Amino acid sequence: MIVCVACSDPGGLEAVVGAPFELTAVLDCYDIHSDGYIEHLAQMGNCGGSGCINPVEAVKRRGVEKVIVTGLSPGNLLQFHNSGIRVLRTENPSVPLSFDALIKGELKEIAIDQFPRVSKHKT
Repeated sequence: MIVCVACSDPGGLEAVVGAPFELTAVLDCYDIHSDGYIEHLAQMGNCGGSGCINPVEAVKRRGVEKVIVTGLSPGNLLQFHNSGIRVLRTENPSVPLSFDALIKGELKEIAIDQFPRVSKHKT
């Protein structure tokens, strides 16, 4: 499964999952294999769509199936939802521990009707 993590600079497995999605510096894409192997596929700068491609569109073009976040705006949640990309919320900002929770099925999907309960910032 192809997964994107919105994280702090410089990205990678040592980075922390950033909040909110719109203010993170890096979007890291990984392929999580069925045997648990984690393969880093790509890294993109997240400039929030100002002067560059919309980050949701960039994630979609990479074939991402799921995005791991700690928070995001209603607009980006709706864009992900409309693109068929599942948005999962992690409580742990550690990228490796978030992947572990994903593999174990412990991350909760953020649905459109749940947004007011999960937003960590004012919109």
